Amino acid sequence: MSDVWGKLKSGAGKVAKEADKAAHIKRIEMQIGSIKKQVEDQYQKLGQMTFNSNVNKEPENPDAAGVIAKINELKQMIGAKEEEIKNIKEDKVVPKEAEPGKKFCTSCGKENDASVKFCSECGAKME
Repeated sequence: MSDVWGKLKSGAGKVAKEADKAAHIKRIEMQIGSIKKQVEDQYQKLGQMTFNSNVNKEPENPDAAGVIAKINELKQMIGAKEEEIKNIKEDKVVPKEAEPGKKFCTSCGKENDASVKFCSECGAKME
């Protein structure tokens, strides 16, 4: 009977973990959407600067370089967020250093006592 209970607990832990992953991915995707909006705003600003310079037959606006740098910075942020989503989908847990007598679950990242055989959070076998 305890074996069945353990399997149910493990299954419930896995479902909860997947739900947490999905919610985390959704939050990151929303952040990416916000950053992409900022990129579009910067493109619009750069376009307006370029248009005004051409209409007024002036040299390129020196502020354009700052706008271009901001666009590049935002695109790097998007790349980092996309990499974070990829790591979540691949179940990559960034290893942390545990306190003495503790160890982290390689599946969910929860800190457990070093003596346990299964994670108290997700039920995964501890290595």
